[in-house]
Amino acid sequence: MTIRDLYDAALIEINKLEAPSMLLEDYNYFINKAIQQYINKAYNRYEINQQATDDLLSLRSSASPDITTVNDESTAMLPDNYWHVLNCVIEFEKTGSTTGCKSESKNMLQPARKLTAEIYPAIINNAYFKPSYKNPYYSINSRTVENNILDSIINPCDDKIETEKNVKLNLMVGKVKYEPITVFVNYLRTPEKVYLKEDDLYGEDRTKEMEFPDYVCYEIINEFVKLLLENTADPRLSTNVPINQSIIGEISAE
Repeated sequence: MTIRDLYDAALIEINKLEAPSMLLEDYNYFINKAIQQYINKAYNRYEINQQATDDLLSLRSSASPDITTVNDESTAMLPDNYWHVLNCVIEFEKTGSTTGCKSESKNMLQPARKLTAEIYPAIINNAYFKPSYKNPYYSINSRTVENNILDSIINPCDDKIETEKNVKLNLMVGKVKYEPITVFVNYLRTPEKVYLKEDDLYGEDRTKEMEFPDYVCYEIINEFVKLLLENTADPRLSTNVPINQSIIGEISAE
C-alpha cells in the first residue's frame, strides 16, 4: 500500500472519496498522529503473541554502538532513529589477571537489565544485585533535539527537516577486571513521517510504499477515522468505534 493508497482508503472510510473536504495539512497531521497512536498501542502488547510482535516487525532494528568508558562510567550513543529499546547485551573483555574458573582469556556476553529509578537505591550497596560484569544494568538518558524550531513549526512533515537526537545508553558494570567493549542493542526505530503533497494526488501514483504491511495500514486508517470524526463532532463516531475494532482488540478483550 502506497501513501496515496492510504489517503484514498481514508477518504472511502469517511465517505468523501469523490469530494474530499479536508485540507492536506489536516490529513498529514491526523495520519501521522494515527500512526503514533497505533504503534504505541502495539508496543504495549508487544510480544504477547506472534501477531502482536509482527505488527511492529518493520520497525525492529539493531545496533552495536561504540562504548566510551571514562572514570568507570561506560556510555554509548544510540542511533538517531531510536524509539524504544527491546533488549541489551554487553560483551566483556578480560583486562587483568584472574584466577579460578574465569582465568581463561575469553570474551563473555552478558544480558543487561533495565535500571529503573525505583530499584537503583536498593542495588548500589547490595552484594547480590550491585552492578558487575555478571549483573550489568543499562539506562537511557540525555534525549535532546537540535533542529530548526521555526522550520519545524512551519512544516513539521517536511522531509528536508532533519531532527538530531542524542540518546545516551548508560551502562553500569561495576569495577572489575572485565571491561565492556561492545554493546548489542535491539530496538524499535522511529516510524517514518507520512507526507502527502498536492501533486501526489494526480496522475500516476509515485508515492512511496508504506513501511507497514497492509493489515497494519488498515488498523492505522481506523485510528485516523476516529481522530477525524471526533475532531469534526461527526455523529458516526458513536457507531464507528465499536464496528471497526481490530481483531487483536477483540481477542485481548476476551
